[in-house]
Amino acid sequence: MKKLSLLMLLVVVSVACRTAKTPQNNTSNSQNEISVTFLHLNDVYEISPLDNGKVGGMARVATVRQELLKENPNTVTVLSGDFLSPSVIGTLRYEGKSIKGKQMVDVMNTVGVDWVCLGNHEFDLDQKDLQERINESKFNWLNTNALEKVKDEYVPFGKVVDGVKVPFLKTTILTFKNAKGDEVKVGMFGILLPSNKKDFVMYDDFFEAAKKAYAELEPKCDFVVGITHINKVDDIKLAEMLPNVKLLMGGHDHDNMKEQIGNVIMAKADANAKTAYIHRITFNKVTGKVDVKSELKKIDNTIADEPITAAVVKKWEDIQDGAFKALGLNKDEVIADLKEPLDGHETVVRNMQGNMGSMINNALLASSPTKFDCAFFNGGSIRIDDNVSGKLTQLDVLRILPFGGKLVEVKLRGRLLERVLQTGLENKGSGGYLQWEKISYDEAKKEWKIDGKLLDVNQEYNIITSDFLFSGKERNLGFFTKQNPDVISVVDTFLESDVRNDIRKAVIAYFKKK
Repeated sequence: MKKLSLLMLLVVVSVACRTAKTPQNNTSNSQNEISVTFLHLNDVYEISPLDNGKVGGMARVATVRQELLKENPNTVTVLSGDFLSPSVIGTLRYEGKSIKGKQMVDVMNTVGVDWVCLGNHEFDLDQKDLQERINESKFNWLNTNALEKVKDEYVPFGKVVDGVKVPFLKTTILTFKNAKGDEVKVGMFGILLPSNKKDFVMYDDFFEAAKKAYAELEPKCDFVVGITHINKVDDIKLAEMLPNVKLLMGGHDHDNMKEQIGNVIMAKADANAKTAYIHRITFNKVTGKVDVKSELKKIDNTIADEPITAAVVKKWEDIQDGAFKALGLNKDEVIADLKEPLDGHETVVRNMQGNMGSMINNALLASSPTKFDCAFFNGGSIRIDDNVSGKLTQLDVLRILPFGGKLVEVKLRGRLLERVLQTGLENKGSGGYLQWEKISYDEAKKEWKIDGKLLDVNQEYNIITSDFLFSGKERNLGFFTKQNPDVISVVDTFLESDVRNDIRKAVIAYFKKK
């Protein structure tokens, strides 16, 4: 009996020891871990919410950031390029100067953005204005592959601080600690694509620049992440080239996505802060293991505005209203009562034919006494990323087409028209996807019809389009210019009062005539 009691006691003690040991191990593992959080945005052009206040809004982003900082002080907010342009506010003037992204820098400073990389739309601004925006920014710029032309040499872009230009870093190493004081060092680089070429910018190959940056960072830190402003296909290729990078926080594409390429996570949020990615990274100091968990966070009206940021947003909304009045524009003037909503979401205008694109093309066709065979323009010209319904105002038109720009009448041969339209189809998912009118495509037969008739490659056609599209600057459409031998004639000069001088005036005039 004594032996049995002793045996039972040993079993109880053994179980108790094992039970006690398990939480001790878990605690030990936790103590060896350092957590880092990245709040990741990309392609943000609007400081205010969209969809009648339902989604987006930088004041809501500020609230999310503050909540994340309470959860983990090791929180970094990044914006992966494209924020200075385009926007309606950016096209206006304030205190005698063009605004050109000043409102966005002000709001981003208030939100507390930590790091950005350049995007192609930063170079919508001229060199002087871009430098002013950089100087106004309180956040850090990471630029691994673009150089600025100053006089006759190319040098790093930089921020002027106390009269001295401080170059942007090509790479950086961020250091974080846990409660024990253990450190993790996170290397980071930032690249962009050369899709908005300007005379004052030179681009190094972004693949090679990223590879070089990684080679420099890898021996000095525990792991490496990147902020990128390149096409999805190139992000995937980069992940394959650098399989030990833990995270690529991307931009340029405007729809949310997450891809796992080997051990690399590549993610992009929705444009205009409709969503943000929250990347929670845990590093184990003992094992060296890096664990990345990425959460897509909806930025919507369930999130309260952060009051200080909301006040700055309101300040710029008031400045916008004042600028319209100074121009003699009545932003609230109703030019139409829409029978059905116009869908300007980027998921539509960059991927399929939509009623907003049709409306704009009909305005193009109506802007001139010339009879056209068809009309088309690049879907990326539509920047509202929203539905427009009910009363259509002048402000709505300006929000739809903030870039403005002339119209161009072109007589061209059918073979060039076919090539342009086919390229537009191949640009699906990007701003180079074409919105058209009096054009149809039979996918099964691979046939184009112009105004109801089969496209004849030998026939001459009269078309109307935008001057930007006809400049050859759109994606894969470098051949669509005056210089193309299949262009027969061009009309692009009009009287000052002609609505063809500004696509927005053409749209407003179209509705006023209806």
